[in-house]
Amino acid sequence: MKRLILWFSFCLCIGAVTGAYLYVQTQGATIAHGVTGTVNAEELRAYERDGKNPFGGEISGPELTDKEYQEYIHGMAHQKVKADEKWTFFEIHPLRISWLLEHLETNDLTHKHVYKQILMKWADEDFSNAVADHNTIWEMQRGTIGKAKRLLTPEEEDEYIKENN
Repeated sequence: MKRLILWFSFCLCIGAVTGAYLYVQTQGATIAHGVTGTVNAEELRAYERDGKNPFGGEISGPELTDKEYQEYIHGMAHQKVKADEKWTFFEIHPLRISWLLEHLETNDLTHKHVYKQILMKWADEDFSNAVADHNTIWEMQRGTIGKAKRLLTPEEEDEYIKENN
């Protein structure tokens, strides 16, 4: 009986580890296949021609969920803030901001008002609260590493963009 319990426990642990691995590998898959880094008008036209969104991903505007809004806003915020760790980067571009704003009202989103507040400021080129914007999204994503500490200087922002091009 003890052997059976031990064998069952072992199988359960293997299943849990496998499940956790698969979960981690599939989370954000729609975004992970997007293009990160800087973007120019020619690339944006190519994305549109290829049926991709302004972030280079496959997901269309009507399919956007809270997860994608958070990933895209978080990735763009990295251009403006100092944080110990940054894992995604999407260059801030007016077309990206307007595309996200355009689909806010047509999608069922839990945090629609938060995204709208951030994106409306950014559409007006007001990034003065980018640290708070970043950290709000980071907290929604249950971030533990990489909390924004301050705004980047213009020189630091230019360097960050060059490094991530």
